[in-house]
Amino acid sequence: MKQQELIPHLFRTEFRKITTVLCKHFGIAHIEIAEDIASDTFLSAVETWTYKGLPANPTAWLYTVAKNKAKNYFHRSNIFTEKIANEIKKSSLETDELEINLSEQISQTASCKCCLLFAILPFQLKHK
Repeated sequence: MKQQELIPHLFRTEFRKITTVLCKHFGIAHIEIAEDIASDTFLSAVETWTYKGLPANPTAWLYTVAKNKAKNYFHRSNIFTEKIANEIKKSSLETDELEINLSEQISQTASCKCCLLFAILPFQLKHK
């Protein structure tokens, strides 16, 4: 089977299986992430196989890449949760929240629009 025919065939047969395997390992709560990773795996296959040719076992290649992408995703997610999210919380607590009263600005804008309307209306009536 040629590459042009193989990738759509593998997508039809293996996409849901890869998603299922990822959900089994990482939990059904992460099904959307599993689907995204499976889609990204097929995108990587198209990009890689175009230049390097088909691997000896394309199905195994897909599962290996999907597994590695999932591990990378959860590793990055843990780093974000442990390090970056805490810093964001700390910095948001340290800064004072500013309250902006927009009621005056809204009424001024509305009155300006009315003034503009009444300024344009006589001009339009004069030129009809």
